[in-house]
This record gives sequence, structure tokens and C-alpha cells, in this order.
Amino acid sequence: MPVFPVGGRPVRLATIPIVLCVVIYSAYRITNVVPWGGYDPGFDLAERVLGAGVIVALGAVQILFAFRRPSRSRAGALLAVQALLAFGPYFVFGGIWDPPAAFVIAAVLLTFTGWFSWVFAALVVLGDVAVRVAVDPGLVDADGSGLTVRAAYTAIAATANGLLLFGMSRLSALVRDLHAARTASASLEVARERLRIARRLQDVVGGRLASIIATCRSTGGEASQNRERARAVAAGAREALAQVRTVADDYRDRSLAGEVAAAHTVLTATGVEVIVGSVPDRLPRPVDALLGTILRRVVVDALRGVPPRRCRIELDGSARMCVSFTGGEPGALALDGFAEEVEQLGGRLRVGPGPGTMGGVDVRIPVQPHRSSGARGPRPVSAAPWLAWGIMAVLEVDLLVTTLARASGGWDFYDPLSMPRLACVLALIVPLSLLQLHHVRPRAGNAPPRWRWTLTLQILLVCSIAAIGSPTVPAPEYAGPVGGVVLFHVRRPWAWAVASGLVLGTALVELHRFGVDFLDNPPQALLWTLLSVPWAFLAMVAVAALCRLPVAAEQLVAARRELARLAVLRERLRIARDTHDLLGFQLSAIALKAELGGRLAGTDPDAARIQLAEADQVAEEALNSLRSITAEPTGLSFTEEVESARSMLAAAGTRVAVELRATPGPSVESPLAIVLREAVTNVVRHARATTCEIETSPMPGGIRLRVTNDGVQSGRPDVTAGNGLANLLTRVREAGGRLSIDRQRDRFTLVAEIRTAGAEVRLSSATVAVAV
Repeated sequence: MPVFPVGGRPVRLATIPIVLCVVIYSAYRITNVVPWGGYDPGFDLAERVLGAGVIVALGAVQILFAFRRPSRSRAGALLAVQALLAFGPYFVFGGIWDPPAAFVIAAVLLTFTGWFSWVFAALVVLGDVAVRVAVDPGLVDADGSGLTVRAAYTAIAATANGLLLFGMSRLSALVRDLHAARTASASLEVARERLRIARRLQDVVGGRLASIIATCRSTGGEASQNRERARAVAAGAREALAQVRTVADDYRDRSLAGEVAAAHTVLTATGVEVIVGSVPDRLPRPVDALLGTILRRVVVDALRGVPPRRCRIELDGSARMCVSFTGGEPGALALDGFAEEVEQLGGRLRVGPGPGTMGGVDVRIPVQPHRSSGARGPRPVSAAPWLAWGIMAVLEVDLLVTTLARASGGWDFYDPLSMPRLACVLALIVPLSLLQLHHVRPRAGNAPPRWRWTLTLQILLVCSIAAIGSPTVPAPEYAGPVGGVVLFHVRRPWAWAVASGLVLGTALVELHRFGVDFLDNPPQALLWTLLSVPWAFLAMVAVAALCRLPVAAEQLVAARRELARLAVLRERLRIARDTHDLLGFQLSAIALKAELGGRLAGTDPDAARIQLAEADQVAEEALNSLRSITAEPTGLSFTEEVESARSMLAAAGTRVAVELRATPGPSVESPLAIVLREAVTNVVRHARATTCEIETSPMPGGIRLRVTNDGVQSGRPDVTAGNGLANLLTRVREAGGRLSIDRQRDRFTLVAEIRTAGAEVRLSSATVAVAV
């Protein structure tokens, strides 16, 4: 069965079929006001033009209902216009007017909701029949005992066509709404993720920052007191920095399979015997990522102590993971931050030794069995397939009533069938209708079993009905819904060839039975064909669309979920980068200033207090950064980052030379500030630099930032390792720039080039040197 992508096609799928159905139904209704074949409704030329114009206007108003979604008051006005256009011509044409009540029925169902809409639609049907009987007494039996078959047929036909237009409009609107609101759930999920991460960051970092600020502001002027305060601040900053790195690492994308493989490799390399069960590959994405992150933390924490002799990792498809260690003295498992995440997914996390083990963790998260399709979505989406199926069931009833009305002599235009012939036709129609409902019944996977055989049988049944029952039995109208099933299940272009051939073939058989031959009178035959098949093509397009629209709705729901997942993942990665880059820089600065203050406490108490005051200020900034990381992303000031870099490098004892020959504009200021911050953090954290040069210069179409230091250590050839440079590379690429690094002897140079509009790069000349 073909798969229908939902990237750029949902709007077309939700627009073209409903418009096409309204156009075809309007054309079908126009055939009731023009003479064709042996049929003459009795209109003169002016009345034909007026009647056709009324039907076109009804179709236009129906399209307004389908697409404009008018307010309740405006919808009431449009509904009144529909009723006036449908029934008003009775005053002009009298009993020869055949009102297209289906437009009014569809408008009622689209305007009102709940049981009232169905009651109102039933009243419209009854009113239509009452008006028809009032203007055409021939619709009542001669003895006055009841309505004729033709009257019952008109009521059922109006109901079926009205439901068809209503279903097409409602499902099309559902698909358009899902497509238009595809980012709404993503925004909500991102907001929830920010709130959850904000709580965790506040727990693991906020408290330490508050303690650092309190320690910096505590009174005491003795050198020993200042030295102890500086040590406490430096230790707190180092602990917070370690927590920041752990949190940033936890929020990177993980997969359970990848983490199991990594754990096996790491544990085996340390001499641990590893026993791993089979890894489930059908877990929901959030559960899979969380289990992978927990496993990674468990292994890292355990290896901080004496490595165990054996590690057993047990996994099953119900999202249960049990990790246990035997022998050795594994490090303590710090998994408190994950308990809430597991509970939010409906599971539980237990940490502690099990029977015969030295430690471990047991995680259980209940999940539903994975199903690739057929999962229930929001209520309107899950109900959509059954709405479509119900409408198609009504269409089958309409066709059966049409057949009985024609075969029983309800129309003078068609000859009644003999009982044996009618019995043969019904023996073909009943299995045909049952197969039709079987093919369009909602099911997981959307394709019925052995559908090629059953669809072939349907086509043979239609051909048999055309051969036995034409022209009394409407074979083209039976061929239309079957053609819709062909369009749904068979790939193009074969689908269109088979479906169109089936409809036109049965129409030609019907024309032949009427005595019209293409060879004898091609113009008349062509006109007859064009006027006799509109409803068949209407049914074909409608059935195909009613089958596809619920599938498209389900695919849009799945796409919306995936979009939300990717949005949350991007937000997690952004927060991980910002946590590493922003808080990492500030906590490193606090630690450096506190350590410098501790060294100066015995020789220069005033300078020590200044360093602690600056550490206090940076801690306040770090608290603000902590809040901003989990808020909407905001920009940074490049000028402020230059001053912060100068202060941090000076505290580390590095000579700083700043040369700004160009200043970035608003569009590139924040990414360039991040690059500078991370580059300076790496200099302080990983290098032993005595000098650092910061330079900006204009380049064709952009700006260039160069940061050079002379602190490259021997024995560290891999300068690209670590999250810092990876984060920078990602940020620069997202800004449309390029990042390069170069190492020559003891000098390390990082160059970031970001393109922007020339007017955004402001030329300047400022050179500053700071010696420490």
C-alpha cells in the first residue's frame, strides 16, 4: 500500500478533494436542470441558466463553510442563504425544481455541534420531503397510504450526499488544523522541559551558588579568616563546576543501545566481567533516552571506587533495567536527580544492593507495547476513521435504495427488473457492498488482508452487475466507490487507469443498453457519458479522500509528536551547551578569583577582599545565568564578554592583549560572545598560558575573531577533544560561520569567522594590554 508523506502534502490533501467533490456534486446537480439523452426536466433556457447559477452559488457557500470556519452568527447567516438558495427556487420553478438539500444538511452539521446538529439535520431532511410532497402530490401513493419509493429515495440520497460533503469538510478541516498547529505541542513540551531542567539545575547548582555568595559576604577581616573563606568559595565553585559538567553531559542525546555498548567497552577495559541481556529496540524515545542516561551515570559512578569483579545489565521490553555489581567497592551511586524523571514517566527507581551484590540500581517504567500504526491519537483524530467509515456505509445504503427504486419501477425512465434478474443483481450487490465496507474499515496498517484478491473480486462483481443489470441498476455509481478503493490501495499511475477505466467502462455498457453508440453518434454519446458519470467520479474521489484523510491525520499526529520530541531534544542540547559554556565560565572564574584571594590573604588582605568581592559579583551573575539558561534564549553582549575575559585571564596571571578592529552587529554578537567566553575558559582551564591575544577584524561579508595563547602543554596532542570545542563548532555552524584551530609548538590559535551583513560590522580601533 502506498505511504502518503505529510511534509508539504497535507494542505493539498485537505484542500483539493473537498473542492473537487463540491465541483463534481454541483455538476451532477446541474444535470437535473438540463435535458440529456431521453431526459427532459422541463426548464426553458432562462430557467436552466438560473437553476445552474443557483447550484453554483450553493457550491460556493459550501466551500466557504469548509474553509473559512465562520463565527456562529455569520454561520447562521450563511445557513439561511443556503436554505434560501436550495428551497427558494420552488417559488419560481414549482414542482419541477429538485432542491440540492445535501448542501443545507452539510451546512447544518458544520454550523452546530453535538446531538442538536443531528436533530436539526434530520428536520431538514423531513422538511425537504414535506416540501416535495406539497409541490408534487405524485410522490404520495394513489391510495394515500404512504410515500412512493422515489420519495424515500430522494430523502436517503439527500442524507447520503449531505453526510458526504460534511465528512469531507470536517476531515479536511481536521487535517488543516493539525498541520497549522503542528508546532503548538512542541512549544508546550519545550516549556515543560525547561521547567523540569530549571528545577534540577536549581537543586544541584543554585544551592551551591547561594552558599558561595553567603561565604563571600560573611564578615571577618583576619588573614586566616579570609584564607578560609577563599578556600571554601573555591571548593564550592569546583564542586558546582563538576555538577554543571555532569548535568550538561546528562542532557545530551542518549540511546540505550549506544550506552549499553559504551558501558560494555569501558567495563571490559577495566577488567570487569560484563553480562548484558538483549537490548529492546522498540521502547518509546523518552524512555530509551532516560534509561541510557541512567546507565551511563551508574557506570561512571561505580568506577570511581574499586572496580567490581562483575557487572550484570538486565533489560527487557517492558522498560525494566537492572544493573548490579559484584565484588570490589564500587563508588556511591548519585541518582537522586533522576528519581523525579522516572516518576514523571510512571515508573520507579531503586538504588541499593540487591541479594548477593555490592550495589546497583533497578529502574522500572511501564510502557504500552509498541505499535507502528493504529495508535490512538487525540479524540477527533481517533474518531476520524470511523466517521469516514460511517459515511461510506451510508453511501452503500443510498446505492442499494437507488437500485431498489429503479428496479421496482419507481422511475418511468428505467424499466423494472424481473424477479429472477433482480435476485441475481442483489446476490451480486450484497457481497460487493460488504467487500467495500471491509476495504475501508479502519484497521492497524490500513490495508486489509489479501486486499489484492478481494479488490479484484470487487471489480469482477461490478462488471457482472453492469452486464446483468444495466441500465436499470446504476453500475457506474457502484463502480465509483470501488474506484476510490483502487485509488487508495493501488499505486499511481495504475490506480487512476484502473479506477477511471472501471467507471467509464460501466458507463459505456449502460449507454449501449440505452441504445447510444459511439460509432453511430459520437457527439451524443460523449455528451451522454459526461452527464451520466459525475456522481460516480464524485464517489470515487470522496471514497479515496475519506480513506486517506484519517491516515493523513494520524500521520500528522505522529509528525507532531516527533516534532515535539525534536524540539525538546534541541532545547536539551541548547541548555547543555549553555550550561557548559555560561556556567562553566563563571564557576571557573569564581574558583580562580577565590584561589587568588586565598594566596593574597597573608600578604595583601585588601587585594584578597577585592578578589572575594569580585567572586561574589561573578556568583551573582552565575545565578542570573542559571535563570536565563532555562528561560527563552537571549543575546549576550560581546563588549561585556571582552571585559569578563580580561578580568578572568588577569586573575589567572595571564597577560592579555585585546585588539578590536571590528565590533559585531546584533545578529552575530551573541554567538561571537559565546565563542570568546568558551575560548577563554579553555585557556584558563586547560592551558598554562602567560599571554593571550584577543583580536577581531573585518572580513569580506563578516567578522573574524582570533584568540591565541602560548600555554599549549606537551603530551596533549588532541586539541579537539572535549565538549567545549564541540559546542563552539555547533554554535558557529548554526550562525552560518566557520571555526578553525591551529597549534604550532606552544601556541594555540582559535579562529571563528561568521558572515553577516556588511552594515552590521562596525569598524573600530582599540588596543589594550594588561600585564599581571
